[in-house]
Amino acid sequence: MNNKELAKIIVQNLGGERNIANLTNCITRLRIDLKSRNNIDLEAIKGYDEVLSVIDQGTIQIVLGPGKVTKVANEIHESTNITVDVEGEDDSSEFDLTEDTKASYKAKQTSSFQQLFRHIGNIFVPIVPGLVASGLMLGIANLILNMADAGLINQSVLDSDWYNLLQSIGGLLFGSLGVFVGINTAREFGGTMVLGGIAGLLIYAPVLGDIGTLSLFGLGLSINTGLGGLLGVIIAAYLFTKIEKFARNRVHDSLDLVLTPLITVMVGALATIIVIQPVAGILMKGITWFLVDIMLETGGVFGGFILSATFLPLVTVGMHQGLIPVHLELIEQFGSTTLLPILAMAGGGQVGAMFAIYLKTKSKRLKNTVASVTPVGILGIGEPLIYGVTLPLGRPFITASLGAGFGGAFLSFFNVGAITVGPSGIVMIPLIADNKYLLYTVGLIISYVGGFALTYLFGFKEEMVNKLYGESPEQPKQKGTAETMQSDNSKEETQIKSPMTGALLPLNELSDEVFANELVGKGIAIHPEEGKLYAPVAGTISTIYPTGHAVGITATDGAEILLHVGLDTVKIKDEVFNLHVSQNDYVEAGQLLCTFDIEAITSQGYDITSPIVVTNSNNYAAITPVEVKRVEAGKELLELK
Repeated sequence: MNNKELAKIIVQNLGGERNIANLTNCITRLRIDLKSRNNIDLEAIKGYDEVLSVIDQGTIQIVLGPGKVTKVANEIHESTNITVDVEGEDDSSEFDLTEDTKASYKAKQTSSFQQLFRHIGNIFVPIVPGLVASGLMLGIANLILNMADAGLINQSVLDSDWYNLLQSIGGLLFGSLGVFVGINTAREFGGTMVLGGIAGLLIYAPVLGDIGTLSLFGLGLSINTGLGGLLGVIIAAYLFTKIEKFARNRVHDSLDLVLTPLITVMVGALATIIVIQPVAGILMKGITWFLVDIMLETGGVFGGFILSATFLPLVTVGMHQGLIPVHLELIEQFGSTTLLPILAMAGGGQVGAMFAIYLKTKSKRLKNTVASVTPVGILGIGEPLIYGVTLPLGRPFITASLGAGFGGAFLSFFNVGAITVGPSGIVMIPLIADNKYLLYTVGLIISYVGGFALTYLFGFKEEMVNKLYGESPEQPKQKGTAETMQSDNSKEETQIKSPMTGALLPLNELSDEVFANELVGKGIAIHPEEGKLYAPVAGTISTIYPTGHAVGITATDGAEILLHVGLDTVKIKDEVFNLHVSQNDYVEAGQLLCTFDIEAITSQGYDITSPIVVTNSNNYAAITPVEVKRVEAGKELLELK
């Protein structure tokens, strides 16, 4: 059974997604709070081999093991509307290099300017699937029109009901886009969505164009339909939200339903017509003037090169989302956006860099990573390439960006546009305007070649693999202590040192039945005497839980060891753990991994007893703890055969 099927089974047997109040992804298990206990079947979940255990202690715990639990949690998130929380993180991403790199860049996006673009992304991203579908329908209609004009099909097709219906359905979203943007803006900022929709309707109200000049307070205000575009809608809907909250805090509860919406619409509409539309109109004209008139028309191929080459840095800080209303405004004014295909070449440069890295590297691990992310990059999804390979490596990110510039310059020269916003890569081909599909494809190939050539010649050196994995592919097993090394067939045993100082307890004495029943793996538990956690072997940090309460390390010989500080400590909200390593760091045996406050943990009622388990225990014939009651950090703890 694959992870997607298992995720579906879990949700169904918990009463469906509407019955799940909260779902948290822990390092070994899913923790689930339910709205109702009716129509749930925990025994059915227990019956599947992939489920190690199901624990019902108010909060339901479904134990799947390290790695597996994150993949299933991601599948639940992707296939439902359930938000999967990870303690200490903002999302439910898997603990891998891609997500760590992405998270680190997101964590730096704290300025008001960067937060603004994040809000814009939250407003427009939910609309993109509709834009793609509508754009493709209009693209099909345009293809039929071109075939009729070329005499390939009968002209009477253009008068048929089904053709007119195709055109009409394709244009529905574009005709009411302001409403959806207004609704999403209100939702993003905590307002009533229908009032945000009214703000969107107001900007595009036909009556504004009919009036032309509005006499108000003795002034003749020039007004027009669509002035300010979608930028105006966002500002207006945001203002509506602020007015609504202000009024609601001052209107008596008995009159709230009547007066608050009335005040919001009346005051908001007046402010929109008098202030927001003119100001937003000026801002939008300024943005399009710089990007189109200056960068593309005046700058020509040089401007196209610059835009393509600098787009990926904008992606890493989330500012690319702010260009969506600009693209839509260009489509509204000119029927297509020449800016979008040029920026899409940035992804092509990344794909070219992937091919160069694959050919040059000797690291099997890096080759596998590149092979897994390249197909989605070709389809226009660039984040795995950026955050998983080029950005962590450093120099390939630059050469890929510069290589993309050549494709952007080519498209700028031939004025290639897109009829709607959508994915990049080869998936954008059907969205290209004026039948310039071939030109777009050639530009994409040029960006592939540019990214490949610059990366192959200047962008990648084998020693960069250290930056990704903490080890040289030429010497995959770095020098460590004799106890932790196992090369070829010269040694049949692995010895794991103690990561803590304290008294030893067998796992079966723990209160947590997941560890007590060895569902995660075999090992031993330590009741630590000091708040320090050391590396038990030389190896790579394979997992770090965001709270710091658990660390996974993969030894140089393949042993996978989970170090879990305390029991149920994932629930601790205070900052009692201080990590000294990061994901994918290479560590030596005895290196300090984490410090923690034992008193703060125990004072909150948590058991400080810490399981040390080998999660791939099935790979070993025997896992034998030392026969002592107390152990010092750095001394022998477990023997693996």
